[in-house]
Amino acid sequence: MKKIKLALLIILSVIILAGCGKSAKEEFFDYTKKNVTENSSNDISMTIKDIKLTADMKDSPEANVMVTQLKDIKVTGSMQHDVLEKATNTKLNIEALGQKIPLEFISKNDDMYFSLDIFRGISKIASQFNSELPSDEKTLSAFDGKYLKLSDADTLEIDSKSATNLTKEFQKEVSNYFTSLDEERFTKENDVVTFKLTKKDVVVLAEKFNTLSKSKKEYKEFVIPDFDEMIKNLPKALDAKFNLNTKTNDLAVALTSTFDKKDEGFIDSIEVLYNYKPNDKQVAIKLPAKKEIVNVKEIEAILAPYLSDELDEELDEELDEELDEELDEELDGDFNMADDEFKELVKELEKEDFSSFSAAESDELLEEYEPLLTEKQYKTIEKIFKNK
Repeated sequence: MKKIKLALLIILSVIILAGCGKSAKEEFFDYTKKNVTENSSNDISMTIKDIKLTADMKDSPEANVMVTQLKDIKVTGSMQHDVLEKATNTKLNIEALGQKIPLEFISKNDDMYFSLDIFRGISKIASQFNSELPSDEKTLSAFDGKYLKLSDADTLEIDSKSATNLTKEFQKEVSNYFTSLDEERFTKENDVVTFKLTKKDVVVLAEKFNTLSKSKKEYKEFVIPDFDEMIKNLPKALDAKFNLNTKTNDLAVALTSTFDKKDEGFIDSIEVLYNYKPNDKQVAIKLPAKKEIVNVKEIEAILAPYLSDELDEELDEELDEELDEELDEELDGDFNMADDEFKELVKELEKEDFSSFSAAESDELLEEYEPLLTEKQYKTIEKIFKNK
């Protein structure tokens, strides 16, 4: 995640550029200018279109199960912007691992509030990994309808005023950079303007961000540590294709990341689709009432009985390792693949050519799949291998 976080920052910055004119390039920036200078309300969505496994992992049952679960992740919601009030409201619903998790951010000027309704969904997902997070109704209800004020000094260890100023200056840098791009990079067919962002663009803008962060003492805390190493660890290829319908103002973004073999991961590439579609749901953005706002100390008090020293140590030092071990235990134990996940797995296997596999190799693969499947599911997979 750290590898693509910087890239996502740059890509999202494109959506807030300014410009004017009639060419394909200028029409694209007309849209972005409108979104920051006028009230707007958009339906938004995110889906994972495709995940390709590395050659050595494509036949791994565990990796294929994980890919199926990742593909099932969906994000839908809306984003509203009130220019006069300098307020935004982002509401999202995340579908993952059989749970629906609400996510909401409300901001006005330099203040931002984060809805804690998300805690119920997180608790349910965590319980699948034998987590010690609370799941009793009394504790969960304490978070319902509450908001954490992210701009409080005890929540974020950054100067929110400096962050706002840096953001404004960086937006100008982004605007100037894209204004300087060749017209040929923007094409139009019928009503759709297409623009492609590359890894080279991301690197240039990342350098501009870091240079800007070093330019003033008040921005020092935003300087990217180990900058050269972070750039080196970006995906091998990074491409974002923007399709803007100038008639409907629908914007579709396809982000494809391709990873280097030396990264030693199990994913070769991943394609994520984002869609922004205007709606007529513009309503007044309401900030949380004082009684609905809690601080970090209040949250810690609620969770105190569950935050043992052992759990703190796991979260701080061994979280990734522990989650991997718990996942392996699930897969080696009484794990049952959901029907929809199994159907997707069958589709993927039916595309593969196992004709060159020996009987021993087929039996070995079947043995790997057996712990993951019900008896009926196993017979279906067995038939696929035998028919090949």
